Amino acid sequence: MKFTYNSNTFYIPLRNNLGPEIRKYGRIGHSLPSPSRPNAGLDFRYALVINSLDYIEPQIIQKIPNSQYNKLQDDISDIEKEFKTYLMGFIKAIKKNRIHREPLFRESSLINFVSELNDSHL
Repeated sequence: MKFTYNSNTFYIPLRNNLGPEIRKYGRIGHSLPSPSRPNAGLDFRYALVINSLDYIEPQIIQKIPNSQYNKLQDDISDIEKEFKTYLMGFIKAIKKNRIHREPLFRESSLINFVSELNDSHL
């Protein structure tokens, strides 16, 4: 899923085995189950910042089941709010220098994109 916020473009991956979307330390993603993959969902922890379209291959053919696609379309505004909340928490943890102590963020791939976030967020 593609999400744009403050001049950055985020791509959130769909994982086959997300598990519980809400853990004891916070929300890690959004559940998008399919008949063959009941634990599938978007995983906010592995979001990427890709601001150049040179790295993106346009998808012409739908590669996920219709049930997942329809749920994604139905939940799009909720997903955007949830990811924005995750992102704001990540930025707050960076500002407080707590990124490696927060269980919700210490494994986040966003750690690799702090410079991109610094340019527009911090």
